[in-house]
Amino acid sequence: MPDQKKNLSISSFKKDILHFTKICILFFIPVILVYAVLEYSVQKIPTTYKTVGKYLDNNAPDIEVAFFGSSQIKNSVNPAFIDKNSINLSSTSQHHNTDFKLLKQTRDRLSNLKVVILEISYGHFEFPHNTKYFWKNNLFLKYYDVNTFERTTYFKDRLIFLSRPGYFSKLLIDHYFKGGTSQVINEYGFDENNFKGKFKRLKYNDSLLLKSKVVMGWRVNENRFYHNVDYFYKMLEYCKKEGFKVVICSTPIFKSYRDQRNPIIVNRRDSIINVFKKEYPDIVFFNLENDTSFTAKHYKNENHLNPDGAKLFSKKLNKILNDLD
Repeated sequence: MPDQKKNLSISSFKKDILHFTKICILFFIPVILVYAVLEYSVQKIPTTYKTVGKYLDNNAPDIEVAFFGSSQIKNSVNPAFIDKNSINLSSTSQHHNTDFKLLKQTRDRLSNLKVVILEISYGHFEFPHNTKYFWKNNLFLKYYDVNTFERTTYFKDRLIFLSRPGYFSKLLIDHYFKGGTSQVINEYGFDENNFKGKFKRLKYNDSLLLKSKVVMGWRVNENRFYHNVDYFYKMLEYCKKEGFKVVICSTPIFKSYRDQRNPIIVNRRDSIINVFKKEYPDIVFFNLENDTSFTAKHYKNENHLNPDGAKLFSKKLNKILNDLD
């Protein structure tokens, strides 16, 4: 004869599980719906990455020049002033290892690529490469179809909001509740209204700017320097094998920033550039760190140009690119 107590216990347990499951469903469905709305809303906002990705999709076979680098290159190069069909794949805090992944994984699409622009700014060899947890990995996968995760990717890796909730929450609020951001993004993904910053706030007044505090941030790191240099060699060898012409850029910096650089970092960087010049005589070096034609009105802050500065820089670089033919 069946054990009634045991059957009742099993039945009660099943009811508890069913009740718990219903609660979970009732809890998680709204959470999933809220996230779906947030994700959809974020993806509808015009951004540099979204625009660059669209430009890449529509123009890949015609692109001849590709720019890679950090925010210095992002802020300094407006492809609208480059005669050759170009794409700027640089972004804030982007390092050489991410540059290299972007270059290699867009290579097949950029079938007409002839020139690669790489950055060696002050301190570039002294700070660490991007990790496999770099929050922009989701953006690169979503908009460029490039895997910088260093692993197999999954559906969630193409989701944007959770890659940096604080940043995208602010973006959502600015766009939908505060009348939008001040960005004016052109077809190349360059923000033509990116003037907001210290220099504009101080009305481009040289005397005030020279008295203001300059945040440098770079520290001497010998082990990291040699690691980063070795990695950069791999990039140069890859470009050589692919038959690319290479231009290495250092963007303009304001005099207060220039004067406070660590001489050890500068000399070490410049010494390895001299080695590159001997080993790769075809490489063009475009260093405008000491170019005095860039005045206060061309800067956003001490080491980033504003759109007016980008126009001047891009036109100067355009002449170099045209001379490569």
